[in-house]
Amino acid sequence: MIEEAIDRVVDTVAGQDPPSLHGTVRVSAPDGFGTVFATPALVRVRRRHPRLQVELITATRQLALRPSGFDLALVIGVPASSHLVTEHLTDYTLGLYASDDYLTRYGRPETVAELREHPLIFYIESMLQVGDLDIERHLPGMTPSFSSTNVFAQLEATQQGAAIGVLPAFLAQRTRLRRLLADEIDIRLPITLAVRREAVTHPAVRAVWTALRHQVTERADELLPE
Repeated sequence: MIEEAIDRVVDTVAGQDPPSLHGTVRVSAPDGFGTVFATPALVRVRRRHPRLQVELITATRQLALRPSGFDLALVIGVPASSHLVTEHLTDYTLGLYASDDYLTRYGRPETVAELREHPLIFYIESMLQVGDLDIERHLPGMTPSFSSTNVFAQLEATQQGAAIGVLPAFLAQRTRLRRLLADEIDIRLPITLAVRREAVTHPAVRAVWTALRHQVTERADELLPE
């Protein structure tokens, strides 16, 4: 396949690891994944190639059919565009989390039926551009009572005891939040790495691509905890 042939070529380029990469690489990523995983990968590349400039745009969105404004993007789900070379980078899990204060005041739901009596925290449905994050797919009939376009606002609201948060495990497990109904509610979503076809053989883009691969491999237990 053409993608496999391209991959072999760019792997060869990346294996040479030029010592003086320069220019600018712009990366687009969801706010949570971009901060926790893309940022350390970009820092690693910059340490190795100090003449390289990197830019990180964080937004949880779909890619346009004719993508522009980035060299490499990390997206939730699988984008469909002939202008992109894509690779499944990793899966990650979302679960239900609550603070001790919330559980003390309102009790702990022990079943999905009991969960329906509790308020949730998640994305703003009317502004959500990522179909894989549609809460109706995962928790039918439930509507968030506190919503935000920013996952860090959702995390903070959950820590403040506003409601039960539907949060990525890689964020929630860094806090003192309690996981709820882990056996019943374990939402797994893919992260796809997408590169514009005209940028796929660029050594600097490939260096960032490789660093992102290493980052998720090294920290797989955070993305899909046992």
